[in-house]
Parts: sequence; structure tokens; C-alpha cells
Amino acid sequence: MIKNESLALIQSYINGWKQNNIQLIASCLSENCIVIESHGPTYHGIQDISTWFKLWTEAKSTISKWDIQSFTFCEQEQTAFCEWDFACRSNNTRYAFPGISILKFTNHKISFIHEYRMTAPAFDWDRAKLISE
Repeated sequence: MIKNESLALIQSYINGWKQNNIQLIASCLSENCIVIESHGPTYHGIQDISTWFKLWTEAKSTISKWDIQSFTFCEQEQTAFCEWDFACRSNNTRYAFPGISILKFTNHKISFIHEYRMTAPAFDWDRAKLISE
């Protein structure tokens, strides 16, 4: 897999979630993929992801924004890193946050995704004190 191919696959996966299209999502993933969401849930394989998707749609969830901000690909490791800005509504609650995903590829499919998100807005630190809340 090369950089442009991996970016196109990631964008297709994101588009599948934006369109609430499980066929598109699943077409991007290897059968035994692992997806770790930024708040902890871990899904093993397309069957788990299909169940997750069913619950997602039952909660009337929609994504209003999932934009890739930066993208890096390591061909030797078949690994990509992408920063993104995300917003959705699920169970009548709105969520919005920036984050990053680490993605690994096997046989031209996504085989692993680990998402991380910022839990507070970025800010310039006060040089006079340590802030570690």
C-alpha cells in the first residue's frame, strides 16, 4: 500500500460513517480488524463493528464533521497517522473534539485503528505555574 491509497481508504471509511453506510465502512476493513475508540470501547472484527453500527443508528446518531487535518504515512510499517476534527450527535447529545488516529494496513485493508482525542481545548500555558488538571 502507498500513501495515496491509504489516505483514500481512510477517507472512504470516514465517508461510510458520515453516510451511515455499513457496507462502505466494512469494505475498508479487514475481516479481523481491531478498532479502539477514543473513549475506550474496542471492537474485534467486522461482526463487532456491524453490531456497533446497528446500535449507532438505533441511537439516531449522525456525524456532522469528521475532517482530516493532517496525514502521515509510513510505507515500511504500513501505518498511517491522521489528525482530525470530529463532531456528531448521538442519543440527542452533541459531541465535538479534535483527535488523532493510528491506522495499520494489511492486504490493502485497514486492519487496526486506535483513536485518541483531546479532552480539553488547547491553550497557552502560564509559565509561572504547572497546570496538570
